[in-house]
Amino acid sequence: MRVCILGYDGLEYTIVEQLKLRNIMQMEYGRVRVPIAGGIDDPSTPIVWTSFITGEPPSVHGVDMAEFWDSSLDGFRSFLRRHRKLHNLAKKLKLGYRVRGTVGLEPKFPSRKNIKCDTLFDIIKPSIPLGVPVYNKDLHGAYPVGEVFKAIQDHDFRRDYEARIRQIFKMEVEELFGALEEEWKLLMIHLHITDLLGHIFWGTERLAVLYEEMDLLTQRVRERLQDDDLLLIISDHGMGRLGHTKYGFYSLNRRLGLRNPEITDFFRIIKTLTEE
Repeated sequence: MRVCILGYDGLEYTIVEQLKLRNIMQMEYGRVRVPIAGGIDDPSTPIVWTSFITGEPPSVHGVDMAEFWDSSLDGFRSFLRRHRKLHNLAKKLKLGYRVRGTVGLEPKFPSRKNIKCDTLFDIIKPSIPLGVPVYNKDLHGAYPVGEVFKAIQDHDFRRDYEARIRQIFKMEVEELFGALEEEWKLLMIHLHITDLLGHIFWGTERLAVLYEEMDLLTQRVRERLQDDDLLLIISDHGMGRLGHTKYGFYSLNRRLGLRNPEITDFFRIIKTLTEE
């Protein structure tokens, strides 16, 4: 069996249901539990996606921070994050900023070298990972992530920002449809547009239009799959008025009988199905 994964970053379960997006709401769908690493209040994109592709919690796969310093101090930072009181004290003292300023370190988006175990793409061959966070995509390098809050506040800037995000999305979709014609047993693409524009359009009709676009994209992908292919739609968290919701979304084109699954559960499911 082949498995195709559409990773819609930040796709919100309640909005999908409200809009009755039939292509995204497949035979089985629902909320998925996601890890929240120590020292972080909401699900973090690099941490959750790494948990998905490894089937392991942050304490095992090693990506337990949204940014790394690429130094021996990262081990100490991980230790602090596992002890909330110590971490809160370090934040209060702005210890991280003080150390970075003294040593001259700059935070970096985690990369494949920070993952301490095998991923789905290492085990299942042939695999095509398209822009998977941490594994082969630096979100901060690929997208203007740091400008999202400026786009929320500045309407003139927002137009240019949306145009840039949509240009990136267009190239990603072209790459996806090209990859669908290649040989693969596992194909996964990560699409960040639903998170970035989801923040900007929250509470407006533009958000519904964005979700309907993703529903149409899902339909176009399904039309190019074989009858026995598994299509998994997955998100690392949802979206709410105050930011990220503490659960993700999943959808399958066949019934597996899952009940409130962990995002790490899909590693075993995908591995087993592709071995059949």
